[in-house]
Amino acid sequence: MTDLLVRPRFSPPVALFWLFRPGRTFMMAIVAGTAAFAAGAGIGKSFWMALTGWCLAVGGFSMDFYADRHVDRRGTQAGTCPASLANPLADGSLPARFGLVFSLGFLAASLAGVILLAPWGLLPWTGVVIVVAGLAVGIFDKPLLRAATLGLLQALYLLLGGTAGSLNPGFWILAGVLLFAMTGARGMTDIRDFPEDKETRVQTLPKRYGAKRTVVFTLVCLHIAYALSLAAYFTGSFSRLYLYVDIAFIGTGLILTWYFAARPTPRAAHSLTPAFLMGQGSLFSLMLVLGTLGHT
Repeated sequence: MTDLLVRPRFSPPVALFWLFRPGRTFMMAIVAGTAAFAAGAGIGKSFWMALTGWCLAVGGFSMDFYADRHVDRRGTQAGTCPASLANPLADGSLPARFGLVFSLGFLAASLAGVILLAPWGLLPWTGVVIVVAGLAVGIFDKPLLRAATLGLLQALYLLLGGTAGSLNPGFWILAGVLLFAMTGARGMTDIRDFPEDKETRVQTLPKRYGAKRTVVFTLVCLHIAYALSLAAYFTGSFSRLYLYVDIAFIGTGLILTWYFAARPTPRAAHSLTPAFLMGQGSLFSLMLVLGTLGHT
């Protein structure tokens, strides 16, 4: 009976577009493709690795929609979920069974891509699938674990792309950068989404630990990430160009981080999140690519 209280928000073509999760999946494709290029895979192979990473991300993040459809349906019924965040499998815009087949199809396509491009990539690929499955069945529902999975996924995508070429010591440290940076960023996004999340039973960092502790958690994680990004240069894996961009990466990151710490409100977090994710993500990709130029 509760399903009758929810009206579809989107037409099927628009709902299908949201099922691709463009705001998240393109980021994963860029991480995988950039890592492949920096690892010496070449432009062509890097493109296909980016596509493989994108298929894996589409399959994983759409599976998240499938797993969360019951919780998201309650938010839609209560009117607390904005249209931009709506789950098309929760409001009836698309059948849940279609969403499951859609997810499994893209996961299968990514598996084929990894086997053809870089068989060693099956290790991080399997790690991604385990995390996705854990999220789907609720193993990582605790706030800290859910935050850690966001960083772990980014790190695994970096290593996945790197297996298309040659992984050097710096790559492993950069995986740690993504692990801590994206784990810390979860605190910012949780505070951003707090007005909507407080109406649901989803446990987030500010709901479980409060805003002040969430800010401290974010600060600690991000400062570790910036320290690791500098440590990666001193492994000798990257050229001097890496260091120049890394200084900009650290400098802008610290400014954004401390601005957030001074104003830990949903409104401020909403403004800072795009700058942090897109701006910092672009600098990270740039320093990874430029770090391979002129390096011997």
